This record gives sequence, structure tokens and C-alpha cells, in this order.
Amino acid sequence: MSVKSFIAVSLVLVSGAAFAQAQLGTINSVQGIVTVTDGAVGGTTSPGSPINNGMRFVATSSGSAVIRLNNGCVVSLQPNQAVTILQSMTCAEQLAAVQPIGGGVGAAGGSFATGALATGGLLAGGVVLNQTIKNSRSISSN
Repeated sequence: MSVKSFIAVSLVLVSGAAFAQAQLGTINSVQGIVTVTDGAVGGTTSPGSPINNGMRFVATSSGSAVIRLNNGCVVSLQPNQAVTILQSMTCAEQLAAVQPIGGGVGAAGGSFATGALATGGLLAGGVVLNQTIKNSRSISSN
């Protein structure tokens, strides 16, 4: 095979692979800023944008989106949520794949991690205070 033939066949195969990726759905609606990444390429998304396998959508603190897949599944992203669309997932799996991202607010007004750290700190502080009180009682009773 000549070099020209090899290059021509390679180009056909590469372009065929690009077109072989089926569109999985479209973005139905977007409010605020919702970013999308597809491998190394990223940007913001808008209504009507196509969805391909492996795309990751991230709603900012002021963003939300409705993703409509060709299989009838509708995935809603609320502020501070993200999802990666995978062709291999069922609708239930895709809905379960929606995850909170940094900045999510818990019941106390902070993130879960912040609340857990604060609770851990309070517990540790309580243990130290309790031990200090016990030590001071044993010193004063001597």
C-alpha cells in the first residue's frame, strides 16, 4: 500500500469514527450558566445543543438545565449539580448519576463537609473539655 493510499484510508476511518458517534439527545432548556465538557473541549451549553456520549454537564450556582435523551429519559440539573451522560446507562442509572458539586448547601447553611468538620471539631473539643474538668476535679480534691 502506498503512503497516499494509507493516508486516504486513515482519513476515511477517522472521519467515519467521528460521524459514528450517535447523538444521544438535546438540551431542552437552560437557565443561567451550565458548562459542558467533551474530553478536552469545554464551553457553555444552550437549548438545542446536541448531547454525545461522555459529555459532562455542570450547573453553576445560578444555573439549571433540562437534558432530554432520545430514549425518553429527562435529566434535570439544579444549581450546583453535575452529570456525565453515558450511552451505557439506563434512565434510572443516569438520574442517579446526578451529583452535587462544591457549594451545595446543607441544612445548616453550609456544605456537608463543612458541617461534618465542625461536628467533629465540637466532639473533639467536648472530649478535651470533659477531660480537663475531670483533671481539675481530681487536683482540687487532693
